[in-house]
Amino acid sequence: MAKTEMTRAIERAILDYHPAELSGIKVNKFRGEHTALEVPVECGTTTGGIIDAVRVSEYFGDIERQHVCRPYHWRKEGVRSSVECPLGKDMMEPLDELCSKTTCRWNGTKELGTAKVLLSCFEIKVSRSDFKSVHGHNHVGNLNYYAIPKELYPQVEDMIPEGIGILLYLHEGIYTGLRMKRKSDFKELTDEDQKWLILSVMKRVRDMDYKMYHERLQKLR
Repeated sequence: MAKTEMTRAIERAILDYHPAELSGIKVNKFRGEHTALEVPVECGTTTGGIIDAVRVSEYFGDIERQHVCRPYHWRKEGVRSSVECPLGKDMMEPLDELCSKTTCRWNGTKELGTAKVLLSCFEIKVSRSDFKSVHGHNHVGNLNYYAIPKELYPQVEDMIPEGIGILLYLHEGIYTGLRMKRKSDFKELTDEDQKWLILSVMKRVRDMDYKMYHERLQKLR
């Protein structure tokens, strides 16, 4: 079935959607993200269904807050001095060293975490009949969303399962793009499932780049 203009518009909006936080998870913006359209659920075959869009990004998980010793240079009346650490060290340079003396003025906190992969799946729906279809409900990522036009939301609110996030597509007035209506619950994936979905995304990214290259080449001719 040919895509409607609204479907294509929401696809473009997903490609342009890069929030610093998704459903309470802070995305590592210093790392690149990869978003692909029409991604097979099962790598190498479409029998398991196709996800309208999948994004691979990075975040810090298993975050722990620890107390550290942070004596820094300080300046008083134009004279630079160093502070004396309660542990008996004269610290001339900043040092993040674990410290249990929480009442010390030089005691601070530091968040430590593990770099992890975040897989976000987006299913595009543009009508109530789309929700009634048995196809297009592939919620296989860590985070899973429906991306729908704003005016459709009141008609399908009762049809969206708990735990699935909702992104509204705003296309009237000054702003055009996606806005978070409801957050998605986080779902753990096995390493095996995560690995094959990432590979499926990378294959689609390659195909999309190849197609874009040839479209641009045709325009130059």
